[in-house]
Amino acid sequence: MGEVRVRDRLWLWGMRVNALQQTEEYRKLGFAASTLTVEQAIHRTGIANVILAGGLALDRATVAAMPSARRLVAKGALHRTDQTGRHRLIEPDRPVALLQAKQLAATDPRLEALLLDDFSTGSIAAGVRPAYLSALQFRNAAAAPQLPLMATVYEMSLEDQRVWACLPYFAGFLSPLWHAADIDRFPRYVDRLATLSGGKPLLACVYLYDFGSNRTLTYAQMERQLHIGEELLGQERVFGLGILGTCLLDQDWEANRCLADWLERTKDQAL
Repeated sequence: MGEVRVRDRLWLWGMRVNALQQTEEYRKLGFAASTLTVEQAIHRTGIANVILAGGLALDRATVAAMPSARRLVAKGALHRTDQTGRHRLIEPDRPVALLQAKQLAATDPRLEALLLDDFSTGSIAAGVRPAYLSALQFRNAAAAPQLPLMATVYEMSLEDQRVWACLPYFAGFLSPLWHAADIDRFPRYVDRLATLSGGKPLLACVYLYDFGSNRTLTYAQMERQLHIGEELLGQERVFGLGILGTCLLDQDWEANRCLADWLERTKDQAL
C-alpha cells in the first residue's frame, strides 16, 4: 500500500443530477440547475470515494455510470416520512435498501457498507429500538454478503439515550455538521460520538450549504469547515471527510470556490 494522501480519505455525497433542485422541500431555496453527474464530480474534485445517496438507485446501472469511483458506501433508511411529516418505520422483515445493497455488493467489490441515514433523528422518531436492529442484523447475517452497517448521528442527538442504546449494532458512523455556526464545536461532537460508541470509526461530513440556517456559506465559513476536517483527518479522529453533495458542486457559490482552492492545495498532501 502506497503513501496515503488527503484525497484518499475524502468522500463525495453522490447525488442524482438535480436531486435537491427537483424536490418540493428544497426547490424553494432557489438552487440553480445542476448538470453534474457523480462521475464528472469525481474528475472535477479528484475524490474517488462515493456515498450512493441523493436519489441514486442501488443498482448496477448506477455504479456502472461511475467507473472512476474506487470505494462505495450505499445509503438507505429505516423510516419513511409521510406527507404530514410523520416518520414511519420500515418493518425489519422488509429491509429493501439492505437487500439491494447486498445484491450490489455481491457483484461489485467496491461496495463496502450500508449507511442508514438520518438514523438519530427520523429513524429514532419512527420508533427504531435495539430489538429492531437485532432483527435487521439477523437478516444481514443470514445471507451473503454480510455488510457492515453504519448510521448517521447528528450533533443534536448525542445526548438522546434512545440513540445510545442502538450504537452497539453499528460498525461505524457518519457525523455531519448540520449548523455551520457550530463548526468550532465539531471536534467535540466527533469525540463525544467516539466515546459513546466505544471508539468505532467515524466519517465526518460537511455541507456546501448551511442547511441548518438555510443560507449560503461564506468563503471563510467553508474554509473553517475544511480546516477542521483536515485536522480531524490528520489526528486520526475520523477515517474520512465527506462533502455534501454532488448536485451542489457546480453552483456559483463561495463555498465551491473555497473547496476548489483547498483541494488544489491539500489533496495530494501525505497524511
